[in-house]
Amino acid sequence: MDAVVCPKPFFSDNLTASLLADLETRGWAHAPGALDPELVAALRLEAEALEEAGETHMGRVGRAQNETKALSIRKTHIAWLDGASAAQQRFMEGADALRIAMNRRLFLGLFEFEAHFAVYPPGGFYARHMDAFTLPTASAGAFTGRRAERARVVSMVAYLNRDWASADGGQLAVWEHAPLDEHGRPDMSRLDDVPPVAELEPEGGGLVLMLSEVIPHEVRRSLATRYAIPGWFRVNTSVGGALDPLR
Repeated sequence: MDAVVCPKPFFSDNLTASLLADLETRGWAHAPGALDPELVAALRLEAEALEEAGETHMGRVGRAQNETKALSIRKTHIAWLDGASAAQQRFMEGADALRIAMNRRLFLGLFEFEAHFAVYPPGGFYARHMDAFTLPTASAGAFTGRRAERARVVSMVAYLNRDWASADGGQLAVWEHAPLDEHGRPDMSRLDDVPPVAELEPEGGGLVLMLSEVIPHEVRRSLATRYAIPGWFRVNTSVGGALDPLR
C-alpha cells in the first residue's frame, strides 16, 4: 500500500494510506502519533500563548446568522489559524497535501481547508453532534444534497497535548451513524443508549479524520487543559464566483 505523500514537517513516517482506506470504509480514521513531534510542540506553545494573552474566544454553535453561544453544548475557547506563524504555515501545507491525497483516492472534490486552535479548560466539553448535515435525496448517498448545505465534507482533528493520561478525560467518542427522526434529520438523542464504537485518547500527535455529514462525535468532559486543532476540508460552494464565507 502506497504511503500518503505529505510534507515531512507535518506527518511522521507512520502515517500511510491505511488512514484513507479507513475513512473510505468506516467513515472515520485514527492515526496515533501521526504528526511530527516538533511541529506539535510548536503549535501547542502557540495555542498556550494565545490563551494566556486572552486572544481566544468562546466557541459558538451554528453558522452565520444562526451562530450562538451555547454553554450547555460546548465549552471551549478558539482562535482561527491564519498562517501568521511558520508552524501554522507548515500545518496548513500538510493539510493541503492531505486534501490532494483524499481527492485522488476518494474523488471528494475538496477545495479548501479551515481550522482553529481549540483550548478546552478544565470542565470543557463538546456535546454529541455532527459537523455538517444534508437532507437525504432520491439518490441518497454520503455526499448528496445542495452544495451550499454541505460545505464541510471531511473533518480533521489534530491533538497537541503533552503527557495526556486517560484519567484527564477529554476522549473523543465516535459513532458510525446517526439515527434519523420522522423528518429524515439526524436525531442525536437516539444515540443516548448506544455505546460509541471508539473513545479516542487526545494524545499529542494523534490525527482523526471523519466524514462531516456521517459521523456523530462528542468530546468528553476534560479534567485538564486540552489542546487540539479541529479543521474542515470543504467543497467550493461559490455562487456567481463569490465564495461561501468560511465562518
